[in-house]
Amino acid sequence: MTDNLVTDQVQANNTDGLKKLGCRFDIFNIQWDQKETTSIKLQSESLRGALIQADLVIDLTNNLTNKMIENPPLNQKRILCIKTSEFEPYSHSMTSAGVLHRSNRIHTLLPNTDHISINSEAGTNLVFSIDALKHDSYTGVPERKGDLAIWPTGYMNFCADANGLEGEIVLMPGDIVNDALHLVKSPVVLQIRGGNIVEIVGESSDANLLKAQLESFSDHEHAYMMKGFSIGLLYFRGDYFSGPFDPKKVSAVGATLRGGWTTLIFGNDVANSLSVTLTSPNLLFDNVEIFIKGDFAATMEPDIYELALMGL
Repeated sequence: MTDNLVTDQVQANNTDGLKKLGCRFDIFNIQWDQKETTSIKLQSESLRGALIQADLVIDLTNNLTNKMIENPPLNQKRILCIKTSEFEPYSHSMTSAGVLHRSNRIHTLLPNTDHISINSEAGTNLVFSIDALKHDSYTGVPERKGDLAIWPTGYMNFCADANGLEGEIVLMPGDIVNDALHLVKSPVVLQIRGGNIVEIVGESSDANLLKAQLESFSDHEHAYMMKGFSIGLLYFRGDYFSGPFDPKKVSAVGATLRGGWTTLIFGNDVANSLSVTLTSPNLLFDNVEIFIKGDFAATMEPDIYELALMGL
């Protein structure tokens, strides 16, 4: 499904990919206007008939809502929403099974894991009990009927009951303050006691920025509380960036979290007071290495198909 706002290049990329896979497909333009909204167009006889027969629905419009997907026939379909990406490694807007493979690998490890550790050579040291964590995967792959998957996306999110957490987070030059789209220039230490930031150590504008970010959060009781962390599953080469202060790095967080990076999240159940991304962390499930110095460990590295997809 497409509309008049989707570029010819994006449409061509997707149709070319489907042809190479040998898929049979139909294209429908569901551009809304003053008379017919997207919801109305979905009820047209030709589009509804195509949706009933489809195995996969690819939405290039970004107009499908959860409310629309709750109704048949969409609630019986796997749906892939492909966004027009301005982030160069994914500007071709083609999905990869690599993210799903890494997610499945982690899901295999979790039942036999007692602790997840995030540390770094700079001094970051956090250890989470697996019993205190809940997790969700975002792979860009619609695995079940009624699923809406979005591409490019690749991360796992862990919600933490961090009441007993003790440790430190050391932000180093090149790490990212997500909310401010800011690259850290000088080391800053966040001391964690009882799951809360109790002190921010650093005589720099970076430390002042973090303090101001936290102090501006309306829920002062939970502003300093760790609520969880996200780990990146998307692959692209580290030398895509020209250096630690390349401004493009701030685009590689959130849903497009680079594999090997880890985002630490503070705030309440409704909103984040602070999100910071470590770009050189080690991540271990007990003694099993997942990330090493901000890159995938051997068992998580891309295969030849994913490398080919990225033009490598």
